[in-house]
Amino acid sequence: MSSAFLAGLRFETRMMRRDGAVWFALLVLAGVALFALAMGSARVAAQQSAVDAARADETQRISRLQKTLAQLQESDAKGKPAPEPPPFRDPRNPTFMGGGPAATVAALAPAPLGLVATGQSDLLPPAVRVTTGSKDSFLFADEIDNPANLMSGATDLAFVVVFVYPLVILAMTFNLLAGEREQGTLAMTLASARRPGAALAGKLIARVAAPIAATLLAVAAGIWMFAGWERLASPGFAALAIAILLYGLFWAALAAAVDGLGRGSAFNALTLIGAWVAITMILPAAINSLAAFAHPAPSRIEMVLAARAASTDADKSRDAALARYADEHGGGKPTNAASAHEATLRRLATQEAAFERVEAIVAQHDAQLARQRDMADRLGYLSPAYLTYAAMADIAGAGEKRYRAFLDRIRAFHLDWREFFLSRAKAGASLTAQDYAAMPKFTQADEELAGRPPAGLAGPLIGVALPMLILAIFAWRGLRGCRI
Repeated sequence: MSSAFLAGLRFETRMMRRDGAVWFALLVLAGVALFALAMGSARVAAQQSAVDAARADETQRISRLQKTLAQLQESDAKGKPAPEPPPFRDPRNPTFMGGGPAATVAALAPAPLGLVATGQSDLLPPAVRVTTGSKDSFLFADEIDNPANLMSGATDLAFVVVFVYPLVILAMTFNLLAGEREQGTLAMTLASARRPGAALAGKLIARVAAPIAATLLAVAAGIWMFAGWERLASPGFAALAIAILLYGLFWAALAAAVDGLGRGSAFNALTLIGAWVAITMILPAAINSLAAFAHPAPSRIEMVLAARAASTDADKSRDAALARYADEHGGGKPTNAASAHEATLRRLATQEAAFERVEAIVAQHDAQLARQRDMADRLGYLSPAYLTYAAMADIAGAGEKRYRAFLDRIRAFHLDWREFFLSRAKAGASLTAQDYAAMPKFTQADEELAGRPPAGLAGPLIGVALPMLILAIFAWRGLRGCRI
């Protein structure tokens, strides 16, 4: 059996080496993969530059505030008080400093293999300035990219693997039996081989191994050139290679199973193209549409507008309360309206009301999106393309789980940041140099896991491997039962 398999493998390899179309298809596939990795490298560099710029800006702002604070304290110590700066520029004012000038940066640095997939990185900024205001004042304040660019999408390796890679595999494997039957060479193959099934299996492996090997070599070369050779030794690259291998074997098994039905090349081509359209386009779109229908949620724009409307309503409620107070007490202003502390407390009360309303809207929106994602993840096992893209996005550190964890850390840090500044503002205390040194700092919790494959990756890989094995069984039965 092994001799028949190797004979078929060697013969088909020799035939492919002489076919210029095969070389052209493999070179195009490798070139597209390298181009996608180059684009991913540029995107990662832009994200890292944005994070570095945000952190440098934070350092400069805090340094200026500390310098101004030292000058004010020195003037007070010498008995020559300096002119009072406006409240929004006074480094001693916790109400305004926590709301903007002293805002800290919460950043999510690109993962080691971030050049592999765009994922959620084109929807959420890599760095945000956390303030004491509500989330709508900082979380949705920046435009990541030109909306026209976002609509067209980014070219990344995940796109090449999910859409282009299977087309090359199908083109090389769809007519192994049908082509030989139509050319009249199948009879010689079956008559000359002691084990025809093993010989045909060797020919199939030769056709399958070429595009898979070309893709893996191109990916390894691209990561070595654009990310560094040390990435090739990481568990993340091993997981990426397994995902690409399993996805390629799935399409090869599908092509062999269809070819084993004994129909013509035209039937095989139309059937496989229909399967490609269904698996890569129709099923993922249907999964997302069904999840959105079962758990409808407003769009991100509607959620942002609702959050900002809630903040505006809080301001209007405060104005109405002040007007009602003035009307009931017969004066234009409350008795102690001139008190700076009283004005601060009113401002904080307004911020707190806006914060509670915005938090309720954002929490409701996030809960509905979580239900959508859970349902989509369950239905995603119907489409190996959906699972492969999700796995590659997780390997690249741009998957839904990593960004959701990032937002959860921002939510917890936001509460600590508000408590630090608002507790001092409510007590009427001024910020000191010790306070600036003790300000909360946002830490990236997953930096210590850099280079490791993400948790939960086994599920999508198994979801691709199982249908591949089932199709391989049908393909082997078709090869063994082949007749002239």
